[in-house]
Amino acid sequence: MLLCCSLSMDSLDLLSPYLFKYKRRNFLVKDKLRPKDFDALQDVELRPTDIFLCAYPKSGTIWMQQVLIQIMDAAHPEQTEEATNRVRVPMLEGRTADDPFRERPDPRIYRSHLPPDMLPRGVKAQPTKVVYVWRNPKDVLVSLYHFAQSWVMLETPQSFEEFFQQFLEGNVYMGSWFDHVREFYAARDQLNIHFVQYENMLKDLRGEVVKLCDFLGKDLTDEAIDHVVEMSTFKSMKTNPTANYKDFNETDRYKKETMRKGIAGDWKNHFTVAQNEEFDQMFKEKMSDFPLACTWELKK
Repeated sequence: MLLCCSLSMDSLDLLSPYLFKYKRRNFLVKDKLRPKDFDALQDVELRPTDIFLCAYPKSGTIWMQQVLIQIMDAAHPEQTEEATNRVRVPMLEGRTADDPFRERPDPRIYRSHLPPDMLPRGVKAQPTKVVYVWRNPKDVLVSLYHFAQSWVMLETPQSFEEFFQQFLEGNVYMGSWFDHVREFYAARDQLNIHFVQYENMLKDLRGEVVKLCDFLGKDLTDEAIDHVVEMSTFKSMKTNPTANYKDFNETDRYKKETMRKGIAGDWKNHFTVAQNEEFDQMFKEKMSDFPLACTWELKK
Protein backbone atom coordinates (compact mmCIF):
# COMPACT_ATOMS: atom_id res chain seq x y z
CA MET A 1 0.00 0.00 0.00
CA LEU A 2 1.42 3.37 -1.03
CA LEU A 3 1.35 6.07 1.57
CA CYS A 4 0.67 9.64 0.65
CA CYS A 5 2.95 11.85 2.69
CA SER A 6 3.08 14.80 0.33
CA LEU A 7 0.83 17.09 2.30
CA SER A 8 2.69 20.08 3.60
CA MET A 9 2.73 21.09 7.21
CA ASP A 10 0.64 24.12 6.26
CA SER A 11 -2.26 21.85 5.29
CA LEU A 12 -2.44 20.21 8.70
CA ASP A 13 -4.75 21.35 11.48
CA LEU A 14 -1.96 21.80 13.99
CA LEU A 15 -2.72 21.56 17.68
CA SER A 16 0.96 22.09 18.46
CA PRO A 17 4.30 21.54 16.67
CA TYR A 18 3.97 17.89 17.74
CA LEU A 19 0.28 17.11 17.18
CA PHE A 20 -2.27 17.67 14.42
CA LYS A 21 -6.02 17.14 14.58
CA TYR A 22 -7.93 14.90 12.20
CA LYS A 23 -11.42 13.48 12.69
CA ARG A 24 -11.52 14.80 16.28
CA ARG A 25 -8.32 12.94 17.22
CA ASN A 26 -4.74 14.07 17.63
CA PHE A 27 -1.87 12.51 15.69
CA LEU A 28 1.89 12.79 15.56
CA VAL A 29 3.42 15.44 13.34
CA LYS A 30 6.77 13.63 13.45
CA ASP A 31 5.29 10.37 12.18
CA LYS A 32 4.87 9.82 8.45
CA LEU A 33 1.11 9.38 8.24
CA ARG A 34 -1.10 12.23 7.13
CA PRO A 35 -4.92 12.43 6.81
CA LYS A 36 -5.07 10.66 3.42
CA ASP A 37 -2.93 7.86 4.83
CA PHE A 38 -5.31 7.36 7.75
CA ASP A 39 -8.19 7.19 5.29
CA ALA A 40 -6.30 4.58 3.25
CA LEU A 41 -5.95 2.36 6.31
CA GLN A 42 -9.66 1.60 6.10
CA ASP A 43 -9.02 -0.35 2.90
CA VAL A 44 -6.28 -2.59 4.34
CA GLU A 45 -6.97 -6.22 3.45
CA LEU A 46 -7.30 -8.44 6.50
CA ARG A 47 -7.21 -12.18 7.04
CA PRO A 48 -9.82 -14.11 9.05
CA THR A 49 -7.18 -15.03 11.62
CA ASP A 50 -6.01 -11.45 12.24
CA ILE A 51 -6.17 -10.08 15.77
CA PHE A 52 -6.30 -6.40 16.71
CA LEU A 53 -4.97 -5.17 20.04
CA CYS A 54 -6.60 -1.78 20.64
CA ALA A 55 -6.21 0.65 23.51
CA TYR A 56 -5.93 4.31 24.37
CA PRO A 57 -2.23 5.16 24.85
CA LYS A 58 -0.66 4.03 28.16
CA SER A 59 -3.52 1.69 29.03
CA GLY A 60 -1.59 -1.59 28.96
CA THR A 61 -0.83 -2.09 25.26
CA ILE A 62 2.73 -3.32 25.76
CA TRP A 63 1.67 -5.67 28.54
CA MET A 64 -1.18 -7.18 26.52
CA GLN A 65 1.15 -7.41 23.53
CA GLN A 66 3.39 -9.71 25.55
CA VAL A 67 0.43 -11.80 26.76
CA LEU A 68 -0.91 -12.28 23.23
CA ILE A 69 2.48 -13.22 21.83
CA GLN A 70 3.00 -15.78 24.59
CA ILE A 71 -0.44 -17.29 23.95
CA MET A 72 0.20 -17.51 20.22
CA ASP A 73 3.69 -18.96 20.68
CA ALA A 74 2.23 -21.66 22.91
CA ALA A 75 -0.60 -22.39 20.48
CA HIS A 76 1.52 -22.14 17.29
CA PRO A 77 5.14 -22.96 18.28
CA GLU A 78 6.09 -23.62 14.67
CA GLN A 79 5.38 -19.98 13.76
CA THR A 80 7.39 -18.27 16.50
CA GLU A 81 9.47 -15.38 15.17
CA GLU A 82 12.90 -14.38 16.45
CA ALA A 83 12.13 -10.69 16.80
CA THR A 84 11.14 -8.10 19.37
CA ASN A 85 7.51 -7.75 20.38
CA ARG A 86 7.38 -4.36 18.68
CA VAL A 87 8.31 -5.94 15.36
CA ARG A 88 6.03 -8.94 15.83
CA VAL A 89 3.02 -6.80 16.72
CA PRO A 90 3.44 -3.69 14.57
CA MET A 91 1.50 -0.49 15.09
CA LEU A 92 -1.08 -0.19 12.32
CA GLU A 93 -0.76 3.60 12.20
CA GLY A 94 2.97 3.79 12.90
CA ARG A 95 5.64 4.22 10.24
CA THR A 96 8.76 5.55 11.92
CA ALA A 97 10.07 2.18 13.10
CA ASP A 98 8.33 -0.86 11.58
CA ASP A 99 6.30 -2.00 8.59
CA PRO A 100 2.88 -3.33 9.64
CA PHE A 101 2.37 -4.81 6.18
CA ARG A 102 5.48 -6.95 5.98
CA GLU A 103 4.89 -10.63 5.30
CA ARG A 104 4.54 -12.53 8.57
CA PRO A 105 2.95 -15.78 9.73
CA ASP A 106 -0.66 -16.19 10.81
CA PRO A 107 -2.21 -15.39 13.12
CA ARG A 108 -1.06 -11.80 12.62
CA ILE A 109 -1.50 -9.36 15.49
CA TYR A 110 -1.77 -5.60 14.94
CA ARG A 111 -1.79 -3.03 17.68
CA SER A 112 -3.52 0.31 17.33
CA HIS A 113 -4.64 3.37 19.24
CA LEU A 114 -7.13 4.31 16.54
CA PRO A 115 -10.82 4.61 17.46
CA PRO A 116 -13.21 2.06 15.89
CA ASP A 117 -14.37 4.32 13.04
CA MET A 118 -10.78 4.68 11.77
CA LEU A 119 -9.84 1.00 11.84
CA PRO A 120 -9.85 -1.06 8.62
CA ARG A 121 -13.42 -1.81 7.54
CA GLY A 122 -12.62 -5.52 7.63
CA VAL A 123 -12.29 -5.40 11.42
CA LYS A 124 -16.07 -5.26 11.62
CA ALA A 125 -16.34 -8.40 9.51
CA GLN A 126 -16.29 -11.61 11.52
CA PRO A 127 -14.23 -13.44 12.59
CA THR A 128 -11.54 -10.74 13.06
CA LYS A 129 -10.99 -10.52 16.81
CA VAL A 130 -10.39 -7.32 18.77
CA VAL A 131 -8.86 -7.23 22.26
CA TYR A 132 -9.50 -3.85 23.90
CA VAL A 133 -7.51 -2.96 27.01
CA TRP A 134 -8.66 -0.11 29.20
CA ARG A 135 -7.33 1.40 32.40
CA ASN A 136 -8.52 3.92 34.93
CA PRO A 137 -7.95 7.36 33.35
CA LYS A 138 -6.21 8.93 36.32
CA ASP A 139 -3.34 6.46 36.01
CA VAL A 140 -3.45 6.81 32.21
CA LEU A 141 -2.95 10.56 32.63
CA VAL A 142 0.05 10.07 34.93
CA SER A 143 1.59 7.40 32.72
CA LEU A 144 1.14 9.51 29.59
CA TYR A 145 2.68 12.49 31.38
CA HIS A 146 5.83 10.52 32.16
CA PHE A 147 5.85 8.92 28.71
CA ALA A 148 5.75 12.34 27.06
CA GLN A 149 8.96 13.17 28.90
CA SER A 150 10.64 10.16 27.33
CA TRP A 151 9.28 9.69 23.79
CA VAL A 152 10.92 12.02 21.29
CA MET A 153 7.74 12.11 19.17
CA LEU A 154 5.88 14.04 21.88
CA GLU A 155 6.41 17.45 23.39
CA THR A 156 7.91 17.38 26.88
CA PRO A 157 5.25 18.73 29.26
CA GLN A 158 6.04 22.07 30.85
CA SER A 159 4.43 20.97 34.10
CA PHE A 160 2.07 18.35 35.48
CA GLU A 161 -0.55 21.05 36.03
CA GLU A 162 -0.49 22.04 32.36
CA PHE A 163 -0.58 18.43 31.15
CA PHE A 164 -3.46 17.67 33.53
CA GLN A 165 -5.59 20.34 31.84
CA GLN A 166 -4.55 19.22 28.36
CA PHE A 167 -5.65 15.66 29.18
CA LEU A 168 -9.04 16.77 30.49
CA GLU A 169 -9.55 18.90 27.37
CA GLY A 170 -8.52 16.05 25.05
CA ASN A 171 -5.53 18.00 23.76
CA VAL A 172 -3.06 15.13 24.05
CA TYR A 173 -1.95 12.33 21.74
CA MET A 174 -5.03 10.48 20.38
CA GLY A 175 -7.43 12.97 21.95
CA SER A 176 -10.01 12.29 24.63
CA TRP A 177 -9.73 9.16 26.78
CA PHE A 178 -13.44 9.49 27.57
CA ASP A 179 -14.40 9.42 23.88
CA HIS A 180 -12.03 6.54 23.06
CA VAL A 181 -13.39 4.17 25.69
CA ARG A 182 -17.01 5.09 25.07
CA GLU A 183 -16.67 4.64 21.30
CA PHE A 184 -15.24 1.14 21.60
CA TYR A 185 -17.94 0.13 24.05
CA ALA A 186 -20.61 1.60 21.77
CA ALA A 187 -19.20 -0.46 18.87
CA ARG A 188 -19.29 -3.74 20.81
CA ASP A 189 -22.15 -5.12 18.69
CA GLN A 190 -20.32 -4.35 15.44
CA LEU A 191 -16.99 -5.79 16.60
CA ASN A 192 -15.95 -9.25 17.76
CA ILE A 193 -14.44 -7.64 20.85
CA HIS A 194 -13.13 -8.74 24.24
CA PHE A 195 -12.69 -6.06 26.93
CA VAL A 196 -9.82 -6.45 29.39
CA GLN A 197 -9.37 -4.13 32.36
CA TYR A 198 -5.76 -3.34 33.23
CA GLU A 199 -6.45 -3.50 36.94
CA ASN A 200 -8.00 -6.96 36.59
CA MET A 201 -4.74 -8.12 35.02
CA LEU A 202 -2.95 -6.82 38.09
CA LYS A 203 -5.37 -8.64 40.38
CA ASP A 204 -5.56 -11.97 38.56
CA LEU A 205 -3.35 -12.24 35.48
CA ARG A 206 -3.90 -15.96 35.14
CA GLY A 207 -7.66 -15.56 35.20
CA GLU A 208 -7.49 -12.93 32.46
CA VAL A 209 -5.19 -15.15 30.37
CA VAL A 210 -7.70 -18.01 30.63
CA LYS A 211 -10.49 -15.68 29.42
CA LEU A 212 -8.32 -14.50 26.55
CA CYS A 213 -7.53 -18.06 25.48
CA ASP A 214 -11.23 -18.82 25.43
CA PHE A 215 -11.98 -15.70 23.35
CA LEU A 216 -9.15 -16.45 20.92
CA GLY A 217 -10.08 -20.12 20.64
CA LYS A 218 -6.72 -21.34 21.96
CA ASP A 219 -6.90 -24.47 24.10
CA LEU A 220 -3.73 -24.36 26.18
CA THR A 221 -2.67 -26.76 28.91
CA ASP A 222 -2.46 -25.54 32.49
CA GLU A 223 1.33 -25.73 32.19
CA ALA A 224 1.29 -23.57 29.05
CA ILE A 225 -0.97 -21.01 30.72
CA ASP A 226 1.35 -20.88 33.73
CA HIS A 227 4.25 -20.19 31.36
CA VAL A 228 2.32 -17.38 29.64
CA VAL A 229 1.67 -15.78 33.03
CA GLU A 230 5.26 -16.21 34.20
CA MET A 231 6.62 -14.57 31.05
CA SER A 232 4.08 -11.74 31.24
CA THR A 233 4.70 -10.42 34.75
CA PHE A 234 5.96 -6.84 35.01
CA LYS A 235 9.18 -8.09 36.61
CA SER A 236 9.83 -10.54 33.79
CA MET A 237 9.06 -8.05 31.03
CA LYS A 238 11.21 -5.30 32.51
CA THR A 239 14.33 -7.45 32.08
CA ASN A 240 13.27 -9.05 28.77
CA PRO A 241 14.89 -7.19 25.83
CA THR A 242 12.29 -8.51 23.39
CA ALA A 243 9.48 -7.03 25.52
CA ASN A 244 10.86 -3.90 27.19
CA TYR A 245 11.67 -1.78 24.10
CA LYS A 246 15.33 -1.62 25.11
CA ASP A 247 16.26 -1.17 21.44
CA PHE A 248 14.31 2.09 21.34
CA ASN A 249 16.37 3.47 24.22
CA GLU A 250 19.51 2.47 22.38
CA THR A 251 18.43 4.26 19.20
CA ASP A 252 17.50 7.51 20.97
CA ARG A 253 13.75 7.15 20.38
CA TYR A 254 13.22 7.24 24.14
CA LYS A 255 15.12 9.56 26.43
CA LYS A 256 14.70 7.22 29.40
CA GLU A 257 13.24 3.87 30.39
CA THR A 258 9.49 3.72 29.79
CA MET A 259 8.42 0.75 31.94
CA ARG A 260 8.01 2.55 35.25
CA LYS A 261 5.85 0.90 37.92
CA GLY A 262 3.01 -1.12 36.42
CA ILE A 263 0.67 -0.45 39.35
CA ALA A 264 -2.80 0.95 40.01
CA GLY A 265 -3.24 4.13 42.05
CA ASP A 266 -0.03 5.99 41.20
CA TRP A 267 -2.21 9.00 40.42
CA LYS A 268 -2.47 9.56 44.18
CA ASN A 269 1.22 10.49 44.17
CA HIS A 270 0.60 13.23 41.59
CA PHE A 271 -2.91 14.69 41.90
CA THR A 272 -3.65 17.49 44.30
CA VAL A 273 -6.96 17.41 46.17
CA ALA A 274 -8.29 20.12 43.86
CA GLN A 275 -7.19 18.24 40.74
CA ASN A 276 -8.79 15.05 41.95
CA GLU A 277 -12.06 16.88 42.59
CA GLU A 278 -11.90 18.46 39.13
CA PHE A 279 -11.19 15.11 37.51
CA ASP A 280 -14.01 13.41 39.40
CA GLN A 281 -16.42 16.09 38.22
CA MET A 282 -15.32 15.64 34.61
CA PHE A 283 -15.60 11.86 34.94
CA LYS A 284 -19.12 12.19 36.34
CA GLU A 285 -20.16 14.44 33.46
CA LYS A 286 -18.64 12.23 30.77
CA MET A 287 -19.15 8.72 32.13
CA SER A 288 -22.16 8.75 34.45
CA ASP A 289 -24.08 6.37 32.17
CA PHE A 290 -21.08 4.17 31.31
CA PRO A 291 -21.67 0.60 32.55
CA LEU A 292 -18.03 -0.44 33.08
CA ALA A 293 -16.64 0.50 36.50
CA CYS A 294 -13.14 1.89 36.98
CA THR A 295 -10.80 0.51 39.62
CA TRP A 296 -8.95 3.56 40.96
CA GLU A 297 -6.48 1.71 43.19
CA LEU A 298 -5.74 -1.75 44.52
CA LYS A 299 -5.42 -2.35 48.24
CA LYS A 300 -2.22 -4.10 49.23
